[in-house]
Amino acid sequence: MILSLIVYTGTAALLAWLGWHVSRREQRLVVQGGGELPFLSWEIVASLLIYIAVSSIRWLMSWDYNQYFSYYVSMQSLGDYSRENYEPGFHLITVGMARAGMHYAFYFGLWAALHITLLYYALRHRKCLLPWIALCIFLGPYYIQWMSLLRQAVVECLFVLLVELIVRRKFWLYLVITLLAMTIHKMAILLIPLYVIPLIKVRSMKRWVPFALLLTCVVLGSFPQWIQWCFDRVGQLAEYAGYGHYYRLFSTDVSFAFRAVIGPSRLFPLISGLIVMWYYPSIKRAFSGDVCMSAFYRFMLLHLGYINLMGNTTQYLSRPGDLMRGVFLVMVCYAMCYLWRERKWLPLLALFFLNFYYIYYELYKAVAIGGSIYAPELYHTFLF
Repeated sequence: MILSLIVYTGTAALLAWLGWHVSRREQRLVVQGGGELPFLSWEIVASLLIYIAVSSIRWLMSWDYNQYFSYYVSMQSLGDYSRENYEPGFHLITVGMARAGMHYAFYFGLWAALHITLLYYALRHRKCLLPWIALCIFLGPYYIQWMSLLRQAVVECLFVLLVELIVRRKFWLYLVITLLAMTIHKMAILLIPLYVIPLIKVRSMKRWVPFALLLTCVVLGSFPQWIQWCFDRVGQLAEYAGYGHYYRLFSTDVSFAFRAVIGPSRLFPLISGLIVMWYYPSIKRAFSGDVCMSAFYRFMLLHLGYINLMGNTTQYLSRPGDLMRGVFLVMVCYAMCYLWRERKWLPLLALFFLNFYYIYYELYKAVAIGGSIYAPELYHTFLF
């Protein structure tokens, strides 16, 4: 546990300091009449390398992680792996690196590099968010989840970058990149209809409207039997998408289809979202030059609505909402940045607790309850 505490806390603090340093350095440059710092400043490069190094030497992280590990070493030793329905892009990368004899540290390091580089590049004009991003990633659930769900995490981080293309009306480029992302994870096809969300014209609405809509999603999600009725009528689509196995389980296994999820992992993101929603008008004014702000906010609302609608169903049905999890992360960091600048300490401390509790709480549970060394929260390394 001591190693885990040192790695998570130390990496979060180091990356936060590097993000703060590059943000302050850019601010001073702009005040002096200069432009933005290049993306690959020494602070950004150092942040990327540290993140990749911490991820590369990690081992025995979770069930999903260990499956990827098993597939990779099986490819090296046997020339094939048991699962046949991987997407072609992912398959090509795995086969290429395995047959080249590259150590699995380089393999997992590549996926970590994609995650953090895509996210940081998406925020290249928003460097003031980087300290908060670093803290949320390592003290919150993001790092654990991203390094477990390697392929899905690529799509999550990519979508933060793609929001800029939506705002700039670059549909064909957006479509091409989305189709390429589908070769890593087929669920990226869901990004295509998301293109229209920020383009829908909405009249100015009262602050209570998004609160009411989100509350409706929470209530409906608490009684998910209606989802069974809907899913039975469109479930054939799951067969075409390659998720027929999960559809059949959903239809025949009640324990798989429905689960009661009440706890910090469900409530804390919801409360964080409510705080962001309350302060959003002020946040928008504070970052009035950010043309992507409204789009980020809409996707955050859609993310919160969807995951609360599907929160009591199988994780495979709720995963589409996770594609917008990176945007939720960005909006939480916008709120933290605004509250810090305005010295609004009470809501800021609330967001700190809601978003930084995760890793310490999960480490405590992993040690107190004990059990498998595959507990995803504990940091293991193959070096020692």
